[in-house]
Amino acid sequence: MSMTNKLAIASILSGACLAVQAAPVTYLAADNNVSTLAQMVNSTAAAASFLSVAGSLNTVDFESALPANLTITGGTTNTGTPGCGAVCGFNTTAGGALFRTVSGGSVTFSFVNPVDAFGFFVNGLQTDLVPQQTINYVDGSSVTQTINMPSAINGGGAFVGFIDYGQLIASVTFNATNDILGFDDLRFGRSANNPEDPNNVPEPGSLALLGAALAGLASIRRRNQR
Repeated sequence: MSMTNKLAIASILSGACLAVQAAPVTYLAADNNVSTLAQMVNSTAAAASFLSVAGSLNTVDFESALPANLTITGGTTNTGTPGCGAVCGFNTTAGGALFRTVSGGSVTFSFVNPVDAFGFFVNGLQTDLVPQQTINYVDGSSVTQTINMPSAINGGGAFVGFIDYGQLIASVTFNATNDILGFDDLRFGRSANNPEDPNNVPEPGSLALLGAALAGLASIRRRNQR
């Protein structure tokens, strides 16, 4: 087989694989002007949807020491920012008091065992007054993914979660960008289900792309045999 044909085959297969690579499925919702979890109606609904797919995950509520399989760089665990109140974040754990606060900058969550599902409650949001806040991570194929924080104002709250099924994510970074925020009830681990393909059946588009790749290979082989 000539080098030209080898390169053509590599190009076909690479293009097909990149085209069928799935983006993360996000679970995002927000509520304006909140001071308790009970007021975060949209956010709690998004969290329930996330957990209904992801299943049982590791949970961190900051009421005790961090588990050995997680490191958090940035922010501090406390009961709130003095003189600021709920507009700078609050606890969302039933019966709890502690949560993590971050004053601008970023927070990075690093996992001993790679994850493909991650989510948490965040509050104190004033997205109309600061640059776009984001979640960033590198998936198992070395592609950087960015998820934008949903809009919420006047000390709003949100749930931010995603499942990038099957990926090997070693860390996730939350960029607070010039705001004082609180986050709590962190979930992370391996999702029990693929939200885009519960039965593990290839999507029609994926099958078509792979079929096109195989057809291309067959065409190259026929030319070689002439």
